[in-house]
Amino acid sequence: MSPQSASNAAFDLRLIQGLVPRLRICWGVAPANLGPLMKQCSVLAAPRGTSLVQRGGPLPGIFAVAYGSVKLSLRGPEGEERVLQLVAPGQTFGEAKSLLGRAAPFDAFALADSKLVVIPTAAILALLDREPRFARSMALVLAERTLELLAEVESATQRGAQRVASYLAALAETADGNGSCTVRLPVSKTLVAARLGVRKETLSRLLRELEGRGLISVTQREVKILDRRGLGTVTR
Repeated sequence: MSPQSASNAAFDLRLIQGLVPRLRICWGVAPANLGPLMKQCSVLAAPRGTSLVQRGGPLPGIFAVAYGSVKLSLRGPEGEERVLQLVAPGQTFGEAKSLLGRAAPFDAFALADSKLVVIPTAAILALLDREPRFARSMALVLAERTLELLAEVESATQRGAQRVASYLAALAETADGNGSCTVRLPVSKTLVAARLGVRKETLSRLLRELEGRGLISVTQREVKILDRRGLGTVTR
């Protein structure tokens, strides 16, 4: 192995060891018990625009984002895109399908230069068999995914303003209290619109409407939420 290859391998190992124990699916699992799993992980470099998963293709395991961001999406018959999820650093995707051995139901693309850790399905199943805490964490993650799916279905029945208000309220959840706070859209307005199932022009109009009500103030991708309680009561 060349010095450069050895250096890259050492970096990848440190990346895996630093990321995997912090993943939601690994909470509560002793680092020593994660050792055999981490030895089987690999690191995937994905420049911006890289296709990571194609709909109908295989999933080698669970993907964990070390840095960068990933978009999971569907394409309609006329080419329209619906963004299913925006995956940030420290988050994972592909849990259910990789465990079931089924084809991917979505496309996945790197939105920025990214690095991901791929956790092979075989290593996950082996750890599930011998580590109850890992099984519990995995069950909780899958339960959360189910609730998120139900929220998506409910969102589809909401009016546009409700959908946008709910999205902004979710971004503000980490802020304390019910006063004003500032959040930043994690991606472009075009992608936010696709995530919410509306056109970019519609999103801009809805943001202006919420501004007109005195609920928010928008500066490019920065959104100052002026009235969090009021935002939560938007009905139309």
